Amino acid sequence: MQDNNNFVELLGADIAKNEQLLKEQPIIAPQPYNGADFGYNKGLSDEQIQEIAKASKLDLKTDAEKPPHCLWIDGQPVFGLGDSSTTIGKAKSRKTFATGLLVASLVGNTDIQGRIRGGLPEDKRTVILFDTEQSSYYAQRSARRIYGLLDKNYYHDTLPNFHVYSLRPFTPQERLQIIEYLIYNTPNLGFVVIDGIRDLITSINDEEQATMITSKLLKWSTERMIHINCILHMNKGDNNARGHVGTELMNKSLTVLGVNKLEKNEDYSTIEPIATRDREFKPIVFGIDEEGLPYILSDNDADALKTETGREKAKQPTDWDNEQHAGILERMFTKEPQMKYGDFVLAVENAYDIVEKRAKNFVAHFKSEGLVKWEKKGNATIYSMV
Repeated sequence: MQDNNNFVELLGADIAKNEQLLKEQPIIAPQPYNGADFGYNKGLSDEQIQEIAKASKLDLKTDAEKPPHCLWIDGQPVFGLGDSSTTIGKAKSRKTFATGLLVASLVGNTDIQGRIRGGLPEDKRTVILFDTEQSSYYAQRSARRIYGLLDKNYYHDTLPNFHVYSLRPFTPQERLQIIEYLIYNTPNLGFVVIDGIRDLITSINDEEQATMITSKLLKWSTERMIHINCILHMNKGDNNARGHVGTELMNKSLTVLGVNKLEKNEDYSTIEPIATRDREFKPIVFGIDEEGLPYILSDNDADALKTETGREKAKQPTDWDNEQHAGILERMFTKEPQMKYGDFVLAVENAYDIVEKRAKNFVAHFKSEGLVKWEKKGNATIYSMV
């Protein structure tokens, strides 16, 4: 008890001492707001802010000049100068091939198979492609496709308005600095592709970095009156661009294109509008020819792929009658009389040579036709022969 009393007395004395020290501390007035504290600027002076405000104030009585478009699909404007766009797609969806079709039309100032037309102004014909992901070998192969699409030989012909840079060996900060330098120091620049925009930052989920990179894109495209197309991976589970940077890019881009493999025939891919300022164009279906060049399918060929693929028709449970199914199931259950759901699906995959998703449809068909029986055992469902 005595020890407890001493502890309370000592604690009270210590608290009183700290309170007295706090009272003796001088009161310091808060510092005025400085935007630099939040990373938005480098501490502008009042004079600089006044100049910026004066230059940024809009005269509503005078018509502002509308920036020109530079790329059309089916006659619909898709890309404009002073603007940015985003191309998204899942891994291996052929985003780079799709970009090649767009870039070729701009570099050649021409149309590609009557559907994609590029038209940069005379003083803005230069196109830059920055590749941050691929090695020099694969980046070079991608760039050489532009020559092929324009019927040129990369050994003998030249495209003086087309420049390609492989930035894979550098750090995100170095890549950002290199790109910014070239954007501001390349004469007659009109169009820029950044294939791998996420490689300019260290984390796709860092909100501050996402804001920084999208702010850079807005600044570059506006000040240089160019178009910047950024390529980014799509989430595996949905059709959204990855991370905070993807969300920011989709919000700030006035055009978002999606590139995906065709669901019924993965030998082909589509370019389709996800968000556009003007009327949406009809999706472009393209394939890869024997020379490794992308080509656009005609409407008739594209429509045919939606109903009949160029490869073997996907297997359906109704391709077999119930008697045939019963014979296959009997052989399956002879080896394993009882199977959990996952094991049963795997066995169906192997027996019918189909993928997991389709095997699950087969299992549902077997249940609805009374070809198998099942019962719950704890958390598992056990399947067996009828």
